[in-house]
Amino acid sequence: MDRSGAISPTLFATFTLACALSSLPSNAQPVYSLQNLGPLGAGQSMVGAINNSGAAVGFITDSQGNQVPVTLNGQVNFLAGTGQATSLNDAGTVIGTTYVNGTPYVTEWPNGSSTNLGIAGFGTSINNAGEVAGGYQTSTGQLHAFTWSNGAFVDLGTLNGGTWSSAYAVNSSGQIAGTSSIAGGAFRAFFSNGSGLVSLGTLGGSNSHAVAMNDAGQVVGNAQTSRGLANAFLWNNGVMTNLGTLGGTQSFAYGINDSGNIVGDSWTAGNQTTAGFLYCNGIMLDLNSLIPVNSGWTINAAYAINGSGDILGTGLFNGESYAVELRPTKDITSDPLTTPEPGALFLAALGLLVIATIYCASRHTHHVS
Repeated sequence: MDRSGAISPTLFATFTLACALSSLPSNAQPVYSLQNLGPLGAGQSMVGAINNSGAAVGFITDSQGNQVPVTLNGQVNFLAGTGQATSLNDAGTVIGTTYVNGTPYVTEWPNGSSTNLGIAGFGTSINNAGEVAGGYQTSTGQLHAFTWSNGAFVDLGTLNGGTWSSAYAVNSSGQIAGTSSIAGGAFRAFFSNGSGLVSLGTLGGSNSHAVAMNDAGQVVGNAQTSRGLANAFLWNNGVMTNLGTLGGTQSFAYGINDSGNIVGDSWTAGNQTTAGFLYCNGIMLDLNSLIPVNSGWTINAAYAINGSGDILGTGLFNGESYAVELRPTKDITSDPLTTPEPGALFLAALGLLVIATIYCASRHTHHVS
């Protein structure tokens, strides 16, 4: 207390800090539970998409070094052909790429059976109407973004001055997002309504890449900053927003659902490891802080999120790589963290202490003078 008998601001802030620390939960309720979707092996592998039923697709590399398309539901199920499965719709139709004598072909797997669509190139996305998007090989050997629906094929072309493009997402309205080269060889993310491409720009650097889009036409991907570093972005109604990082220098967004929740991965502080992230309500959250404590899992990337908020990613468990599904245990669309992080409580209390200390110092200086 001071000489008047009142509690001093410094003592009050110290008391506040002690109370905040003493009230920290020892094991806050996790935001996500985890389901192991199957091992990814030691070779190159990737998970691609998850639909609203929780079915997931991707590819792994087999013991002979071949890429094999797979579905993932607690175990790895092989699809016909050699190549990659990259997307699926709510009916369960899978789209991707298979190789015939070294040439890639857009391939569809309805009900698990393989159908070559006769398009030399790569299938990357399919919507619920069955419209397919990707990149096809032109007669000159360049790749061009395309859409295909019920046998109708559309070459989307490139941005002005570009020679290469590929689509990576098609939504329920037939809007398309992807990446195109431009004059000079740089790359730009693009948006299309099915006729012509619109450049989404960058975050101040040379290149940008669009990876996913929702039914509202919001696009996510990564773009270079003025320092030449890639940062995850959200493009909405003509505005590109930098989503930041988890403390490292670079981040990459890979998926967005219709609620506007975004997933991806980011380098963490020190740039030694990556972590999967959820971007929700304007905040980028490390998914490893949202899963059960001491689970043994490390979530190093998140690639897709469905309408229920289920996240498809990759993680390490006992040193092995697995496909993993994170299922929300609470409503992340309204409040992803109803229980404050211990670090946030500590910083808030510490802020009170600093403010009070400065206040007391100024009062003391004024009294002495």
